[in-house]
Amino acid sequence: MTGSNVDRKPFQTGILLALLASFMFSLKPIIIKQVYELGVGSEELMILRMWFALPFYAFMLFLQRKVLLEKRRYLLSVMAIGFLGYFLSSYLDLIALQTISASTERIILYAYPSLVIIIKALYDKKLPTKRTLVALLTVYAGILILLPGELNVEGAGVGIMLMFICALTFAFYVILSKPLINRMGVGVFTSTAMVSSCLFTQIHFVHVEINDVLSFPMEIYGLALALAFFSTVIPSYAMSAAIALIGAEKVAITGTTGPAFTVLFAVLILGEAFSVYHAAGLSLVITGVFLLSKR
Repeated sequence: MTGSNVDRKPFQTGILLALLASFMFSLKPIIIKQVYELGVGSEELMILRMWFALPFYAFMLFLQRKVLLEKRRYLLSVMAIGFLGYFLSSYLDLIALQTISASTERIILYAYPSLVIIIKALYDKKLPTKRTLVALLTVYAGILILLPGELNVEGAGVGIMLMFICALTFAFYVILSKPLINRMGVGVFTSTAMVSSCLFTQIHFVHVEINDVLSFPMEIYGLALALAFFSTVIPSYAMSAAIALIGAEKVAITGTTGPAFTVLFAVLILGEAFSVYHAAGLSLVITGVFLLSKR
């Protein structure tokens, strides 16, 4: 086997892991919509999500406790990154949605891959490759076709600014993760970052009435568990592993496949019509990711 083939295999694995993370994260709005329809508020759902996710991360951290002790000098850095990426970003998103439309939120969030590329270029003092730029533009073109009529940026200026900061904090999370993942390993880094994020959530929402959270129907707990496991635990590990293998830029661009997956779910689960625009948009998104997968 040639050296190029050896290098290519982990690269393709990284792309597949990034796609898996995007796929799992794209389930989130569908589950959240179902929970909201049952009368649960955003703060209560955020608490339940982290309650159910915490045991998974804590168990993984327990299994890797020896490595954690060896790498404890990085502990505060990882906790800070966990706060930035999975608590602060989520909370800013929640606040912003009180004053901006859902379509405005999606438009600004889709900007985060370009923010990753810009920040990386400024930090490295090196322009991104032509292939990366073409892939990014191709994926964005596909998203615009998939989401017609969503180019309206509506809402309060403060909400729009908070949403942009949300995209920026997640971009920094993706960029800052890689060096720490390389030093600590995917499992220890992700488990530590997410345990800290879960704890930050519980501390912040201490004002929420716990009796209300404990009195929901079982259906809500089942959906919250699905949200925690399928749209939090699995994609968080998959994303960290992908960042380690292919870097922040390619993971960010691959993550923009989320809208494509959401459209497919809407067609398959909600029974929405599949139009020629959907076909064209999906084709462009797939082409963009294919361009990234070629070295």
